[in-house]
Amino acid sequence: MKRTVLTLALGLAAAASSLGCTVKTVDAPVTVSTKLLPELSKPEVTSAAREVTGSSCSRVVLGFIPVGIATAEAAYADALAQAPGADTLISYEERANVLVAFIFYYQVCTEVHGYAVSSRALAGAR
Repeated sequence: MKRTVLTLALGLAAAASSLGCTVKTVDAPVTVSTKLLPELSKPEVTSAAREVTGSSCSRVVLGFIPVGIATAEAAYADALAQAPGADTLISYEERANVLVAFIFYYQVCTEVHGYAVSSRALAGAR
């Protein structure tokens, strides 16, 4: 009897840990360009740029208790909050870090590293 209950509990835990959910993470249009923009290298833009780092993490504890949702949008907002008046990230890169400790703990973090500037500075540089 104990063995059946233990097997059933482990089966339920495995099934629960394999379940997932879908969350809308980007709710606005995103423009990405690999074209080098000459206005980004102008002195008035580069002197005003501030190096920033932002992150957003989601964790799962004990295999099925979710804590937070990691989104790129939250990481960008965290980075921009470090530079008051800035509303644009330039020359940035995004990274994802994953940490797994068997079924007890799982963490995914989205990190953004870049330079925060004001879009007014970009418009004035043209």
